[in-house]
Amino acid sequence: MGMYDTIIFEKPIVCECGNKIESTQIKEFECMMDTYHVGDMIPSAPMFALFEEWEYCSKCKATIEFYVACSYSIYLGVYSSYKEAKETIDSFGMKQLLKFYAQRIPNPNRGMFYQSDRQFMERVVKFYDTPKPKKEKEGKFASLFSSIHDFKEETALEAIKNYLKRDELVQAIKSYGTNRHSLEIQYKTIDERTLYIYNKEIEKRLNREYLFKLNRVNDHIETRVSEDNILVTFKELNQEIVLDKVQQWLDEKNIELEVCLVEDD
Repeated sequence: MGMYDTIIFEKPIVCECGNKIESTQIKEFECMMDTYHVGDMIPSAPMFALFEEWEYCSKCKATIEFYVACSYSIYLGVYSSYKEAKETIDSFGMKQLLKFYAQRIPNPNRGMFYQSDRQFMERVVKFYDTPKPKKEKEGKFASLFSSIHDFKEETALEAIKNYLKRDELVQAIKSYGTNRHSLEIQYKTIDERTLYIYNKEIEKRLNREYLFKLNRVNDHIETRVSEDNILVTFKELNQEIVLDKVQQWLDEKNIELEVCLVEDD
C-alpha cells in the first residue's frame, strides 16, 4: 500500500447504512504517516488545496466521496460537496487566519504543529511591529506576508501577542517545575480590587516584574483578560481565592504543580 498520512474528521461521515467513518488515509502530502486533525498546519500542503477523496464503508462496501479543504496550509475539514469546500476556503481570509492562531489552544501531543504555529505567530507580530514592513523574500508564507499589512483587525493581533506572552509564562513555569512538586508564589495587594501574583525565580526568566494579575470584579462588569490580567474572580480577594485561582490556572495549562504561598523576603 505504501506510505500515507491520516486525516481525522471533525465530525464522522455517516454512510446511508448508518456506519460512521471518522478518518481516512491520503497521499496528497509528504506521506510520512503523520496524523492531522482539523486546525493543524500541514507543512507540505500548498497554500490552498481542495481535492476529492473517497472511502469504502466497511459495513455495506459503498463508496463515499468527500472533499478535503486546506487554506494557508491549514487543514480546514472534509465536506460532502465541492461547493461547500470551495466556499469554506474562499471565506477563510486574513481575519479568520489570525483569529485562528490567536484562539487556538495547542494540543501537547501534537508538538510539531504547535511549534509551527508559534513560529508563524512570532513572524506575524514581528511583521506588524516593523515601522515599514518589507515583503518577505523567502518561505512558504511569502505571498501571505506580502499583503498582511492590509489587515486592520487590531484585536486579533493583540490576542496573538497575549497568547505568546501567556505561553512564555507557561513554559517558564514548566521549566521551573522540573524536579519540583510545588509552585511557590507570593502576592502583593495593589488596591482593594487587584493583586499581583509572582515568583522571583520565574520573574528573572521572564525578565518582567510579575507573573500575572488577579482582579476582583462584580457580576455586572465585563473584564477583558489581557496579557497581564490572566485571572479574574467574582469573589472577595483573599488567600484562599488566590491559591484556588492559581491552582485552577495551572490545571488548565496541564502544569502538574501544587501551588503554595511563601513569605516574601
